[in-house]
Amino acid sequence: MTTRRVDQIWLFGGLTLVVLFVVGGWFMMVKPLYNQRDSVQADTAETQTQLITEQKRLTVLKTELKKIDQYKADLTTAQQALPPHDTTNKIPEFLKQLQSLGLKYDVEVSGYAASGEEPSTTTPAVTELPITLNIEGTVDNIMKLVKHLQTEQPRALLIENAKLVIDSETPVQSQLSLTLNAFITATDTATVKS
Repeated sequence: MTTRRVDQIWLFGGLTLVVLFVVGGWFMMVKPLYNQRDSVQADTAETQTQLITEQKRLTVLKTELKKIDQYKADLTTAQQALPPHDTTNKIPEFLKQLQSLGLKYDVEVSGYAASGEEPSTTTPAVTELPITLNIEGTVDNIMKLVKHLQTEQPRALLIENAKLVIDSETPVQSQLSLTLNAFITATDTATVKS
């Protein structure tokens, strides 16, 4: 072999070795960095998407927070309509309310009787407290009181039965016997500060 031939072998061998180092370096050092960069860019894009979503939710929550006083008032009204179960079931307060309504509408509310609680057949977390009471007064005043019980007063009531008796001697005076259900919830609700 000639010297020139040996030099060419060394030259091609060296060039092949350099190409192998460059290709190996690319696959072992540079390509993993590109993969990491792509992964970081994908994570950044996903995080930006999540940030936009969370900012929209925050905007909605800020809008809802402006309505917090209305929500508290609604909760208080609902709690008055459906008080939580306790030993008295808010019946003494309800009786005082009935007596005040009787004075307001110039009728006499008497003959109050309540039987034991019964589970509601329609709502699992609610119990019904059957109540009977007698109301004496003029028909107009009795009707005003009944309308108030059904539409204005805060306690949730359902009149099941009503029997009106008009006195034949004094037709101005009448007596209404009501059978109604007051509702009580077994669910604990938080009280809110006004």
